[in-house]
Amino acid sequence: MSASVEYSAGPQRPPGPRAASIRTGQGGLLPGLACLAAAVLAMLQQESVRSFEAWAMAWVFDRVLGGSSYSVRDIIFHNIGAGQPFGLMVTGLCSSAVLIAPVLALSGVLFLMGRIAVPRLARAAASALLIVVVSNGLRFFMIAGAQQAWGEQGFSIMHHFLGSFVVITGFAAAIIVLVRAGRTSRGRRAA
Repeated sequence: MSASVEYSAGPQRPPGPRAASIRTGQGGLLPGLACLAAAVLAMLQQESVRSFEAWAMAWVFDRVLGGSSYSVRDIIFHNIGAGQPFGLMVTGLCSSAVLIAPVLALSGVLFLMGRIAVPRLARAAASALLIVVVSNGLRFFMIAGAQQAWGEQGFSIMHHFLGSFVVITGFAAAIIVLVRAGRTSRGRRAA
């Protein structure tokens, strides 16, 4: 007695529930490489980032704080014509570049891993970048406001304590946003 067996080219899938597949495609390759390149560029072009930051903060100070404000390279001059003028220098350690670079690098690594949906991770990366830039801008604003109100003591308190707390909190929030994007994505794909 002989039986006929059908042959098909290709693997057979067993019937039943399907296991969740993990995306390992190259959809995140280009955004991942772009993020890593941008992280390196942010550190290499830190002087330009600091000059832009000084210009942007001078623009904000001029509209919100008393007196006139302007910038020269990475120095913000504020409270001009309204009493004691002050200057703030955007140093390498105070620049948003030192916050942007690690967020971009982590985003790049997450994109390259390919386990998180690209649109979800792109939104999380943009939100994380916005958080670190705004928190650092808020720190500059707090420093300048305290400097105008209380002089050198206000500068010291805001620069070393409260302002640093704002930036550290913002950086931690940005990292949490990126990590949650990956965690939420994995939780929804589990079988």
